[in-house]
Amino acid sequence: MWLCLAMILGPLALLIAWTFYQHKRTKANEYDQVGPLILKLGASGLMVVMIIACLSMGALGLILVIAPAFLLGLLWVGPAMDLLGGKAINSLMGGGEEVEPKPLYSVAEAKWRSGKAKLAIELIDDELEKFPGDFEGQMLKATIQMESLQDFATAEGTLLGIAAQEQHEPGQIARAMNQLADWQKKEGLEEAMRLTLTGLRDRFPRSGIELACAQRLARLDFSVDSNDRRDASELVSECLKQLEKHPLDNQTREQLARIYFKRYGKLDLAWEELNKLFANPFQQPRDLARWLNLMADWHLEKKNPEGARQCMQQVMTRFPDLPFAEEAQARLTRMQDVV
Repeated sequence: MWLCLAMILGPLALLIAWTFYQHKRTKANEYDQVGPLILKLGASGLMVVMIIACLSMGALGLILVIAPAFLLGLLWVGPAMDLLGGKAINSLMGGGEEVEPKPLYSVAEAKWRSGKAKLAIELIDDELEKFPGDFEGQMLKATIQMESLQDFATAEGTLLGIAAQEQHEPGQIARAMNQLADWQKKEGLEEAMRLTLTGLRDRFPRSGIELACAQRLARLDFSVDSNDRRDASELVSECLKQLEKHPLDNQTREQLARIYFKRYGKLDLAWEELNKLFANPFQQPRDLARWLNLMADWHLEKKNPEGARQCMQQVMTRFPDLPFAEEAQARLTRMQDVV
């Protein structure tokens, strides 16, 4: 009997030891349940064999069987309670819906942070096999390729792959292409950066993406300051040439308005340029609030407090839930106190 028992227990013990070894030498995926399940099944089989053997030993076996039976219970009482308890709770609370599976990159990020970039990419690729085209996974992969492996060409290919995938939202495409433009700038590839931003701008016309790309493209060619001491006519000429090439260039149009007001005293021309900025529906609230405050400044310089108050009222009306409204209210109060 003992020989038979040894023949049974020996292979089981070897199976458990081998499985444990294989599980430990994997990529340390904390979400992998296969290894633990095999270990638990192997251990359970061993406990069952020991229980049967003990029961065949008569009165002494009834005492010895307590230990393997107790261990077997410990192995499965937790999962059994989770299963039964979960069903009971779900029936009472209305839960039990199937959870949508999502890719998990925490292990890959941990490996990356610990200096194991190649292993991190392997783990990301494993997740991408299960979730093809996942945006965050591909972005993380490109970041590791560029920042840790210093492989710009491969990182560029990863980002271009994202841009070619139709399932992504416009904002995600913009994020990937702007990241590529940043890396191209870092690599000194200004013309490639220009092509990337131009392609992104043209892909999403009449959108916030177009406006944002236009600002970056405009800064590649020209920048002006209204406080430049050169002749005002020369500055105006340069601004107009720039705006002919980049009509969505906010910075140049704002500086042109400032030049018209400060250097020429032409409030109507300054107003006209700012109104062109306001006409674009994709302007950022912070920019609109700044321009309205600038217009209020000009009204006050022209001894027109009522016009300044109207500008502050516009800020509060446009952005009631943003800090700009509180700032406008405070400024409006100060203006009333002065009057």
